[in-house]
Amino acid sequence: MDDITLFGATGELKEQTINVLKTEFKVNNMGELNWLLGIQITFTDDGITLSQTTFIDKILNRFLMQDGKPVSTPIDSNHRLQAIEADDEHTDATAYQQIIGSLMYSVTGTRPDLAYTITHLSQFN
Repeated sequence: MDDITLFGATGELKEQTINVLKTEFKVNNMGELNWLLGIQITFTDDGITLSQTTFIDKILNRFLMQDGKPVSTPIDSNHRLQAIEADDEHTDATAYQQIIGSLMYSVTGTRPDLAYTITHLSQFN
């Protein structure tokens, strides 16, 4: 079974596309799209809003960072990071990789503003 999501302005083109798909496949109309792959979708008169607030809240809770303070710039571009020694007893590379991977999904979904920071931090995986 394969799934496809089709959304757009209500109109003839959308209906024609659905009818063409129906000639080849079994099509179920699941109604208005509200969520897709962890992204909340809201339709307004001004356009479409995408949000991953729930996903990001889960990440923060999972890694015990729910009490963190938001900042306008997530990393100082002049700050130089360096890798720690691999044998450091406080090093948990797996947890770090999980955090970076989780945040990478938010970058590709709705938070391109975090791309520089997450890409920079991923160099230390």
